[in-house]
Amino acid sequence: MRIFAIGDLHLSHAKPKPMWVFGEHWRDHEKKVAENWSSIAQKDDILLIVGDISWAMRLEEARADLDYLAALAGQKIILRGNHDFWWPSKSKLESVLDPSIKFLQASSLIIDNVAIVGTRGWQCPGQIPSADMMTEGKEFSYTEADYKIYQREVARLKQALESLKGKKYQHLIVALHYPPMNAQHEPSGFTELIDKYSAKTCVYGHLHAEAINLAFNGNRNQTQYQLVSADSVSFMPRQIF
Repeated sequence: MRIFAIGDLHLSHAKPKPMWVFGEHWRDHEKKVAENWSSIAQKDDILLIVGDISWAMRLEEARADLDYLAALAGQKIILRGNHDFWWPSKSKLESVLDPSIKFLQASSLIIDNVAIVGTRGWQCPGQIPSADMMTEGKEFSYTEADYKIYQREVARLKQALESLKGKKYQHLIVALHYPPMNAQHEPSGFTELIDKYSAKTCVYGHLHAEAINLAFNGNRNQTQYQLVSADSVSFMPRQIF
């Protein structure tokens, strides 16, 4: 078994949104991802998709994008991103997903002695205001409301990690949509939990264009951090286990 990760597919099969407006490299990106994955995937491989799966606003609109994921080889594990407004309740999501797709929502999965936990995350305190390409240039500034959401998401990561209590595994992967630290790479509630539970790997997405240069990629304490937003990995899923 191998585990690969990618994020921010930003699919829009039901109501096409041309992603090439964010750069020519995005043209036909969904075909690039499918072809790249097909070229390396084996039957027992896992593709971890760290949020911003679909531009859809409702589940009905997202079904074509979920069908796209179902058609990809191997098992897929998804989590919610900040643009996944279509994401329904846990029970409804369970009822509509293809058997080849599982999801993480402040929860965990253990597959062949590998534990994977995931939640959306949020912007960390101290974040330098920066443009989010996928909101078409709108500026982000940190507010008291952001801090409250951040605290809630830290609690959700803790909930996901605590769900592993009493279970056996040898390798722990933490998956977030947002980066687990700010652009200055300062410690956060997320990194404190990642350290406490001795995660071997942390993957995340959300960052695009020039913001990719602000990402932390590398080792911090015992954990290897990796940005896997689609354009940061040239639309090729990155092997993480």
